[in-house]
Amino acid sequence: MARVLLKDVCKNFGNFQAVKNVNLEIRDKEFLVLVGPSGCGKSTTLRMIAGLEEISSGEIYIGDRLVNDVPPKDRDIAMVFQNYALYPHMNVYQNMSFALRLRKLPKDEIDRRVKEAAEMLGISQLLKRKPKELSGGQRQRVALGRAIVREPQAFLLDEPLSNLDAKLRVQMRSEISKLHQRLGATIIYVTHDQVEAMTMGDRIVVMKDGVIHQVGAPLEIYEHPVNIFVAGFIGSPAMNFIPCTLHEEDGKFKVKTSGFEVFVPESRVKDKDQLRSYVGKEMIFGIRPEDVVDPDDDTKHETEFFPAQVDVVEPMGNECFVHGKIGADSFIARVGAHTQARHGKPHQFSIRASKMHLFDKETEVALL
Repeated sequence: MARVLLKDVCKNFGNFQAVKNVNLEIRDKEFLVLVGPSGCGKSTTLRMIAGLEEISSGEIYIGDRLVNDVPPKDRDIAMVFQNYALYPHMNVYQNMSFALRLRKLPKDEIDRRVKEAAEMLGISQLLKRKPKELSGGQRQRVALGRAIVREPQAFLLDEPLSNLDAKLRVQMRSEISKLHQRLGATIIYVTHDQVEAMTMGDRIVVMKDGVIHQVGAPLEIYEHPVNIFVAGFIGSPAMNFIPCTLHEEDGKFKVKTSGFEVFVPESRVKDKDQLRSYVGKEMIFGIRPEDVVDPDDDTKHETEFFPAQVDVVEPMGNECFVHGKIGADSFIARVGAHTQARHGKPHQFSIRASKMHLFDKETEVALL
């Protein structure tokens, strides 16, 4: 396995710049996830690493080798596509062994690799079947098996689970994570699904409009997003964003919205002088739905309770999503299944102030 390095990589399609000055190191044996909305440049970045898209400028290294002018077949990588890309006229064994036969490996070596990969993926009994005789999950395993037998330096996976149903996606997420641990492989994985990114990646790269906004461990990005885009994209349901103004009282900072007031905990203030420059100005207050506290769940609240109007209660089994309004602003709370919140009625909530975020309204950069 090997590290993959991108230096100032750009991709232009005519006058449109799809990927802008990407600098990224994927460490040896790391599981790195590229995540972002459709059209953010993540698949284009993956295809440039694979050699399927020519880069407009910059450098790509696989191991210690510059691969800008190296054709895809000589880059020693394996790619798993969204649509599986299996040969319909070949059975599973033939599909998995195809690249090895092209390389003219000995028959016994091909047989060993195919059977080992099939055993690892639990598809040994399917080797004589054609792709049309397989379910979506089985086809995905075959596509993974075809990549594994090549024993490449890196695996590139482009939204491999997007064609599967919800239950199978959860199962395959676990399978791919276990596979990574067993192979000790360098994996670069593209998805638009932030749940996949959070559950699978050692590190996450959050992209938008061809630009990398943040790189970090899942929990780091979840707890310390660098801007409003990252804060809103990572987390489900998304973070609540509420207009506010910042005030200072007796040396403490206080946030005021249309529906509540809350002091900023000292522990959250990194730079007092910087925050003081925002006093009296409009800002954006951010709080995750799970940090809007329902008194039915938690009596240890950090702020005073405030009234909210409940619009919709969505039971989710072990929890509920409560949609409503705090003053003039909409919000979502993620609360326990036994909440007393009811549609069309007022309900009391509190805020976990220690989990609050503040953003510059103009630049959308995080200050807390």
